[in-house]
Amino acid sequence: MTNFDSRHCHKWAQLIADRKEKLNQAVCAIEKQDSEAAIKLTSQIFGGVMGKQSDPGMAGSLLYHMAMVTKMESETQVLLDELKVKLPNVTSTLNKIYGAFYDDAKELTKNIMRLDFDANVIAETKHLNSEEKIALFTKLKQSQKAIEAQIANKDPKAAQALEKLFNDWAQQVVLMRFTQEYETIKGLLILTELVKTHGYEAVEAAMQRVKDEFGQKTVNIALDVTLKVGMRREKLQSVMLADHFINMKMDGSTLDGRMTFLNCPIHGGHGYAQEKYGVDPKVSTLFCNNFCFAHAKAMLDTVLPFPFTLWQPKLMAKDGVCEYYLKMAYSPEAKNDERFVPLVMSYNVTRECNMKCNHCYINATEKKLEDELSTEEAKMVIDQIHQVSSPLLILSGGEPLLRKDIYELIEYGTKKGLKIGLGSNGYLIDDAVAKKLKTAGIATVSISIDSSIPAQHDAFRGVEGAWEKSVNACKALRNNGILVQVNTTLTHDNYDQIDDIMTLAESIGVENFHLFFLVPTGRGVKLEDISPQKYEEMITKTFGKVHKHRLNVKPSCAPQFMRIAQGMGLDMRQWVRGCLAGMHYCRIYPNGDVTPCPYLPIKLGNIKEQSFKDVWFNSEVFKNMRDLNTLKGKCGACEFKTVCGGCRARAYGLSSDFIDYCGDLHVPAEQKKDYLTEDPWCVYQPKSKQQSPQGAVNSHPHNKV
Repeated sequence: MTNFDSRHCHKWAQLIADRKEKLNQAVCAIEKQDSEAAIKLTSQIFGGVMGKQSDPGMAGSLLYHMAMVTKMESETQVLLDELKVKLPNVTSTLNKIYGAFYDDAKELTKNIMRLDFDANVIAETKHLNSEEKIALFTKLKQSQKAIEAQIANKDPKAAQALEKLFNDWAQQVVLMRFTQEYETIKGLLILTELVKTHGYEAVEAAMQRVKDEFGQKTVNIALDVTLKVGMRREKLQSVMLADHFINMKMDGSTLDGRMTFLNCPIHGGHGYAQEKYGVDPKVSTLFCNNFCFAHAKAMLDTVLPFPFTLWQPKLMAKDGVCEYYLKMAYSPEAKNDERFVPLVMSYNVTRECNMKCNHCYINATEKKLEDELSTEEAKMVIDQIHQVSSPLLILSGGEPLLRKDIYELIEYGTKKGLKIGLGSNGYLIDDAVAKKLKTAGIATVSISIDSSIPAQHDAFRGVEGAWEKSVNACKALRNNGILVQVNTTLTHDNYDQIDDIMTLAESIGVENFHLFFLVPTGRGVKLEDISPQKYEEMITKTFGKVHKHRLNVKPSCAPQFMRIAQGMGLDMRQWVRGCLAGMHYCRIYPNGDVTPCPYLPIKLGNIKEQSFKDVWFNSEVFKNMRDLNTLKGKCGACEFKTVCGGCRARAYGLSSDFIDYCGDLHVPAEQKKDYLTEDPWCVYQPKSKQQSPQGAVNSHPHNKV
């Protein structure tokens, strides 16, 4: 029997017990000299295991409890600062409630470890800063590697060393869990006193004023540590939810989802305080409504690639469960029942560019288009988009920073509720520009790096010194807290450098890496592409290297990556579909023309002549792209067409008539060829159709194998 509700408060103890059992199994495996099994178990103990029986491992639990300590102590301090009051004395009641939790812990761990973390120890324990947290994780990783080497070398002292390592890190995890609980109870008691002296309404108003800043700050601290200790951004969500029993469902067809927390360690401590010491339950709802909501929102914003709106229909303090409902790209101006809305859009704000890239799909030049949209017309584009959804809007070019009003457009789109990204060559970005982008509200910036060899990148981009400028741009953006993505276009020249480019990107603080596959549009028609077989091989190789890097890796313009990822058993939850064009993505040209994507230059309308909403919902091309039954050839017969769909631009662009007609200036134009035919650059043969009526992939006259 425990004083606190075990389901809410003591999952940490169950996880420690489970790892202790794995430790015993690992020791037995070492004694039997089964090094492979022992190393696997050691990895699970410290690094965790995902799946139905998810365990974040010692590293994950430590990170989670560290983050929760930051969250709980920040809640208290930010509120005291906002109300401009001193810390009330709640020590007596705090020590009594914490003492009951400590008694629980001693009972639950009596057969696992020795505890010595009473209230005085916790009160006097110095909280770690980010550098100290990172040092702890680094030590853990180094110790784990050393133990695994001992096991592999069949060192007779390996078992003893593993047991000591387990005990050392179990103590660290428990210390953080105890500190978390101490700060939780302390925060509840302080908030109770503040409500007594200032009134419920005044305290709630103060929490509402600071909640968004609080949520972002606490998640940023956790993210900073997560990335620097070698975990990927998307793992933050799993780690942060490590102490909860959760049901999470996302529906790709409706672009919404629900996340239900069945337990909450905060609620457990609050429940005990209410039962034993008469704390008002209404005080707990203040945490749920404000700080917990803001923290959850900031966390989801960190790991989800597309904008979303979040609601909290059920509160743990009131309903016994905590439930969040989210809608992707929700706009209050749009209908809620539309299945196909933009999640991400590209807006080529200018064709003007300061580089001369060999592969440019827009055939950018030193001069802007004469009919380029004005500032007010560009804002009108944003307004019209918001009538359909609130997507991630990528402002691209040419070079978008050559537009004098670019910061004004970023700020306008951000205030409108869109998530704004920037696609740049990086040449103009230094620390001052990065600061201006951050102030304007930019969410993410993608920078092109096409080689690990500076001279080769410069030759590809047509400007000397371009590589150095790109690398320095990434550093400046990261130093200003902006999420950075490196884009690399795959060619014959850099085919063997992808791993080196990924390593370079990682070394300068980049988190996202997109590998672009050439599509024959713009000046790209003059380049000799790699073969379809090499496309397949490169996607597989790149995914195979993911474990070596902290990068979030995604192939672009190669929708077959979804089939390959599924076959490799990769986590695909962060991806909606291989090709989003026409379903959840489109492009706007500098003059306002709307096309399905930058590489499929079929003009569907112009926002100066008709509304974006009208084009998006009524274009026959868009309607056809959303109907999978319209796909032809092997794409139409493929069992992966729901998740892949084939590249419509490549199917269209590899038509000889199209290339002869348009040359290398692929401005939006009327449809000339079939965008629904099979993707000729996919080597896969559907199970239901081993021979495509359109012939083998190598039979097309423009396939350069």
